[in-house]
Amino acid sequence: MKRSNSRILTTHVGSLARPPELAKMLTDRAAGMLQDAGAFDTECQKAVTAIVAQQADARISVVNDGEQSKDNFATYVRQRLSGFGKEEIPMPITLDERDFPRYKFDLRLAPCVGPVEWQDFSGVEKDIAHLQSATKDVDVEEVFMTAVSPGTVVNFFPNRYYGTREEYMTAVGEVLKREYDAIVSAGFILQVDCPDLALQNYWFPDTSATEFRKIVAGNIEVLNHALRDVPVDCVRMHVCWGAAEGPRNHDVPLDLIVDLLVDANVSGLSFMAANGAHEHEWRVWKSAKLPDHMVIIPGVIDSTTNVIEHPELIAERIGRYARLVGRERVIGGVDCGFGTAIEMMNVIDPKIAMTKLAMLHEGAAMASARLWT
Repeated sequence: MKRSNSRILTTHVGSLARPPELAKMLTDRAAGMLQDAGAFDTECQKAVTAIVAQQADARISVVNDGEQSKDNFATYVRQRLSGFGKEEIPMPITLDERDFPRYKFDLRLAPCVGPVEWQDFSGVEKDIAHLQSATKDVDVEEVFMTAVSPGTVVNFFPNRYYGTREEYMTAVGEVLKREYDAIVSAGFILQVDCPDLALQNYWFPDTSATEFRKIVAGNIEVLNHALRDVPVDCVRMHVCWGAAEGPRNHDVPLDLIVDLLVDANVSGLSFMAANGAHEHEWRVWKSAKLPDHMVIIPGVIDSTTNVIEHPELIAERIGRYARLVGRERVIGGVDCGFGTAIEMMNVIDPKIAMTKLAMLHEGAAMASARLWT
């Protein structure tokens, strides 16, 4: 990952709105009803080209494909891997839901019922080809591509096949390694999406803080092994407490897990920092030890609201971090994706999302003028 010695760079977490035609195809494909795979590939290429151009127009420094080919940031693996059954297992009742029943997740999880193996790696290859084509003439600092973490796959697809959770996650890590390696070999920065490292409230609501820390440490160990052939400076990691708007009354504090997060073999750490439950946590970096090879990518705009942040606020948020860890070690980011799942895609108006990204650039430019003078 590049560091800038003259300005604050900007990026986002990954998912952006899909065009209506493509969204319909993604929904059909998830239901096993896609009629024309060739037309789907054509729509994906068009959508990636358009979304890259929009990011460049917003003057975002580090861009991606907007996850245009994926109906969900995590469960996209169902179209590519074998071993998963039908959605039949309810997800745990979250602590927030117990306090605030309105925020109930009616999500059914598909169990792992057989060995996890690649059945269609062409999906990865097509994503790479589409992004290479879309970015070949675009003037940006870097290009990244997202992939799900082993721990997140294990959470979304509960184990009904392997002897232990550890055995299952190790197997998933070995399979996902091929995707990680391919993304980096194509010349992109790999972003591993790791909500499994913070989402105790969703997946492990009845564990203690000590127990959850052991889970996080184990997940990072498997992730590091899967990244063993990826140069550290070619990978970043996104950690979050859930993409949806909600109470966040039981989110794990960053200071409980930050010492574990910086043990990941990555050069960039992306995390939520703009919403009401986490904005105050910039203070964690007064004492947390950031490895020399690592930069932080705090969210300085919120991905769950249609309010467009003022550049002055964005600059202030960036400045807090820059004064603690150094201006060259901060990249302005977003709390989470603007379209992590098809059913959530239009919660944020797509035009507003792009305007928020343009304001991210403006705020970063304002911060840069202050930090380099």
